[in-house]
Amino acid sequence: MRASDDAKRKRSPPPPPTLPPSPPSPSVDGSTDPNSPQRKRNKWARLLLRELYDLGFNDAAAALEREACVQLRSSVMKKLQNLVASRQWDEALQLVMKTGDEREQLQMKSTLAAREAALLLLQRKFIDFLLLKQLPEALRTFQEEILPLCEPSEAEVKQLAELLLCRDADEMKQRTSRPWQDDELQLKLEELVSPEEIIPEGALRRIVQDVELQTPPPMMMGQVAGDCVEVLTSHKNDVWELAFSPDGEMLASASSDGSVVLWEIKWKEEAVGFSLTMELKTETLHVLQSLEGPADCLAWSPDSRFLLSSGSRSSTIQLWDRTSGLCEKRFQHPGGVVTKMQWLSCGDQFVSGSADKSLVLWNANENSIAYQWSGRRVLDVVVHPHDSKVFVLISGYEIRVYDVAHKSDELFIEADNVMSCLTISPSGKFLLVNFVKQEQLTCIEIATGSVVAKYHGIREQRYVLRPCFIGAHSELVASGSEDGKIHVWQRDNGKLAAELDGHSSVVNVVVRHPVHASVMASASDDKTVLWKQNNGHGVASLRKDSTAMQATYDTWQRAYSVEHFNKLCRGERRMQNNAVGRLCLRSLRLFKQLPNSPVTWLYLMILGSLAAVYGLLFDGWVRALLELRDYIIKSAGEYSFGAFIIWTMWCVGFGMLATCCGYYISPASDGSGIPTMRGLFAGVFQNPGDTLSFRTLVARSIGTVLSSASALSVGRSGPFTHIMAIIGYLMGKISIFQRVNYGQQNYNFIRAAVACGVTASFGSPLGGVLFGIEVTAKYYEIKCLWEGIICSSFCILVFNIITFTKSEVLFERTKFTGFDMDEEIFAFVLLGIITGIGAGLYCKMALVLRRIQARLLERFRLTKPSIQCRIFHVVSICLTTALISFPFGIMRIPDRVMINELFRDQTLSFPQWTQFSDSKHVTLVIYIVLKLFISILPCGAPLSCGVFGPLFTMGAAVGRYYGETLMELWSPHQSPATYAVVGAACFAASATQTVSTAVIFFELTGQLSHMVPVMVACIAAYFVSGIITPSIYDILASWAGMNSVCYDFNEHVLSQKAAKDYMATVPVIFTRDTTYEEAIQALNTFKKEEYFPVCDNAENKLLMGCLRRYDLEVGIARFLAIHRSGKEESKNAQVSTKIQNLISQVLDIDKKKSATVDNVSLLNFQPKETPTTSSMLELGPPFDEYEFTSIPVESYPPQVGEDVNLYRVHKLASISSWTQVYVVKFGKLQGVIHLDSSLTKLRKEDVPIRFS
Repeated sequence: MRASDDAKRKRSPPPPPTLPPSPPSPSVDGSTDPNSPQRKRNKWARLLLRELYDLGFNDAAAALEREACVQLRSSVMKKLQNLVASRQWDEALQLVMKTGDEREQLQMKSTLAAREAALLLLQRKFIDFLLLKQLPEALRTFQEEILPLCEPSEAEVKQLAELLLCRDADEMKQRTSRPWQDDELQLKLEELVSPEEIIPEGALRRIVQDVELQTPPPMMMGQVAGDCVEVLTSHKNDVWELAFSPDGEMLASASSDGSVVLWEIKWKEEAVGFSLTMELKTETLHVLQSLEGPADCLAWSPDSRFLLSSGSRSSTIQLWDRTSGLCEKRFQHPGGVVTKMQWLSCGDQFVSGSADKSLVLWNANENSIAYQWSGRRVLDVVVHPHDSKVFVLISGYEIRVYDVAHKSDELFIEADNVMSCLTISPSGKFLLVNFVKQEQLTCIEIATGSVVAKYHGIREQRYVLRPCFIGAHSELVASGSEDGKIHVWQRDNGKLAAELDGHSSVVNVVVRHPVHASVMASASDDKTVLWKQNNGHGVASLRKDSTAMQATYDTWQRAYSVEHFNKLCRGERRMQNNAVGRLCLRSLRLFKQLPNSPVTWLYLMILGSLAAVYGLLFDGWVRALLELRDYIIKSAGEYSFGAFIIWTMWCVGFGMLATCCGYYISPASDGSGIPTMRGLFAGVFQNPGDTLSFRTLVARSIGTVLSSASALSVGRSGPFTHIMAIIGYLMGKISIFQRVNYGQQNYNFIRAAVACGVTASFGSPLGGVLFGIEVTAKYYEIKCLWEGIICSSFCILVFNIITFTKSEVLFERTKFTGFDMDEEIFAFVLLGIITGIGAGLYCKMALVLRRIQARLLERFRLTKPSIQCRIFHVVSICLTTALISFPFGIMRIPDRVMINELFRDQTLSFPQWTQFSDSKHVTLVIYIVLKLFISILPCGAPLSCGVFGPLFTMGAAVGRYYGETLMELWSPHQSPATYAVVGAACFAASATQTVSTAVIFFELTGQLSHMVPVMVACIAAYFVSGIITPSIYDILASWAGMNSVCYDFNEHVLSQKAAKDYMATVPVIFTRDTTYEEAIQALNTFKKEEYFPVCDNAENKLLMGCLRRYDLEVGIARFLAIHRSGKEESKNAQVSTKIQNLISQVLDIDKKKSATVDNVSLLNFQPKETPTTSSMLELGPPFDEYEFTSIPVESYPPQVGEDVNLYRVHKLASISSWTQVYVVKFGKLQGVIHLDSSLTKLRKEDVPIRFS
């Protein structure tokens, strides 16, 4: 906390005149006893010397020094002050730490004081280096001297580190709470040294005040500390009012949810040595839930037996019994809504005020009105503690004093500015008045009506904040603020004594404990907290049991309103008041922190089981639709014209329904899921909530079922990996599985879900894990591999259990003849080459077809994304597929059935093989050609479809034909089915450019004896296809605009290019002075920029962080939604559509209570500074703490030097999951490398090497 200018000392004492050395005066008794008369005489003389110098009587002080033969400062202390003045920090440190000459060692009060003095000197040395712009020396002092020698606290380290971010000396002065001026440092050091060296300033005055006046000494900034005792969170909404019972055993809290909670406070005192340890425990005694609306008025009877309560929308006053918690009586206020009520000191009567111009005196025992004043609107009421006077705030502009005994009233204060509430001191001497528009408190002496002091610093723009007097003699004034802090001032001079943190929202009220003056309670929109005032005079040491936590990026991201953000910061749990619930929560947190946590195992087990069940349901739905289609076709005649119409309408209809799912439900559900997952892990999608939303899950599931049930040649493995990733993401949002340190989008969990999706598609646990890594991850943490294996293992276990009971299998097991290493290995190599060429041809034809489709769409003027463009694209490929597949019965067979047929070590048995020719080889060739063509058509289509299944089927057909041909020409040892399996593995591996497909083959067939031929053939196919074309997933990713995630460049090519040759100019730079209006303009101007750098200024360009586009849009939307009144209508047009949509999603802040005035609300006044788009951006850490409207800052974005090669640039981007890297030189921003742009530029300059 910073000290205000008024709290600074005026001057340090002037140095005494130089005196000739005089012989020391021996004590009377000749001893060194500190209690000897001579020693006491010298101490009093030095006390007088100090006071004379402080008062400016330098000549009198010099005369006293000569006469008493004493000096104010010792020689060592003089040397220390000279060293400080001359900036000789190392020598001064030797004096403090007693590491120099023993004759020149400074006596400190304690070891802790020596440590504090050393820390002060080192921090001033650190600050001096910063002011001189000597950053290396400052860092060396911080790392090598401050940290190891003084071991500062975490808060001190954070404060010093923040000084590095300061722009100038003024900002540095504001951020540090340490002494800034030399005289401040000298005074602070004087407080830490022993009185034998120098008497501290004001010592005699403090003695006189403590002994004669019997009042506490004045408190400087930092001398009041609030230790959080306990967080009470039983309310479901904002807490508006607090009241301690007069005996101090109960605390009542009222909330906007209409409830009043009675807390029982138990004190346990235990003597420890000469001090008293006091432990506080709070338990919920009663929850009173019978109010008509929000509760904001509470009043305890003087004997603490009864509690009065009312609400801001109620005209009923309820009287509650403290013991039973029952409502004993109800008082109906004749004037309408009750604004305030207070008991009189007699205990039989109380007064209540109303906004409908009435003040009523009630007889509590008789439930009757004793007297009523009318004609004035009452906003607040306070009762004098010792007589019958009642101070009433009238209409916000005057205070009147009502004498209950004489039924009279008189004007006390009339003001021009609006007043919101009143507070009277326990002694009845002072009255606190809260002036709203001026954002100040004023203390008035009741006897004279004079102003004692004014207190500034609170933020009060929308809410009524109730202050209080605290301390044994009401020497301090405390008030909440809208900035979430409690401000404490000295009552008599208005100097700020402390700013207490702990709340994350508006602090509505602060009250003082009636018995223990060191304790106060504060109520906020988020919680109720008890505090202890620690000023050196208290004897209580209170137990801390706070459940609040500091906000993180995960907290900020998950919050959807201010209230929700505050709730997440508090870490509220519904079971926190239940002992068993607390035990369960603590056990859960413990389990989460264990290595290989049981919670993680539970997550993986459930996810694997869900994948198996969902996969089987998925297959069942598709099978049911296909059987229905076959039944309808057979009913109409398999090859009749009517059957053709039905087949065509079925294909077109299901295709249109599938594409409509993507258009109307979620566009993220289109295409294969593999490029989507690759882009997610590479950082292409800044908001994974869209790609992994429940809407996307629904659209992806329905769309995949519809496309698979149509006649289109599509696969399901890619979409199913996306489906399982969404399920894994949504499961990760469940509280029991949340990993707060890693955020909601835990990529390790999602990678395990991807592997589980592949496993559910093929029944291959290890192959699924490896395939998921190969096709989706540019960077993978091997230590997380076990999660994918465990999840896939449980998936296949549950799958096998279910299929065993239903006698179903994905693929039939094969029993081939064992392979012996002989000349037949060359036949497998040749098969690999053939399938590699076929896969390359498949990818090339996909590129050609894409160009043809683009020209057709351009001819029909359907170049922009629209439902018409989608329907035209899908209908065209559906009609083409239907025309090709209907005449040939072999083309109607589903891929999984065809694969089992080709893998079977028997003669091809389907009757469709002989539909056109007795030679099955001819039909097999026709099938391969037609399958190749219709499998290319859906590639890139706007519907949910995969490509791996058709690739696998084509490869099996090629391998089977190859094996059948060899049988006729050569008679090899292996059967044609063996070559079908190898062909399937090779074709899929070459088209996707993965080697894990071979592992999938081993697990599907169980033929480990064929490991060598399969691996050799797959490597040959991979090599050939890599030379011809990129993988099909690279092609699909480039079509989706994700060139940055393509793998079709060689490391050798990238390592020969330097970053400075491929970097682009940064189009816009943000600083700490950037306003919301400028940020909105940057978003609208640079729509393709996904990141915005934050620099110290536009000229120096020292890179300090980076803002993500999505975070910036959300932060701006939240700011504009909350400060909607400050948004000028003329600037609305500059707000982008996306931000306007985000604004509509942010919940408006609830209209809180006012002084319940009919026509004039104290909350609707116009503050002096209303936040507008011209306000500066509210940046998050490391600049400020997270708030709901903060904009998160990536404090260390990926950055490289200008001479770093592109291979290291891409590697850094992969590790960081970013799509761009900044180029810096000595920390200054030079440019930026966009991975997408750099790869595009490389493609234009070099002949790409497609394999790596």
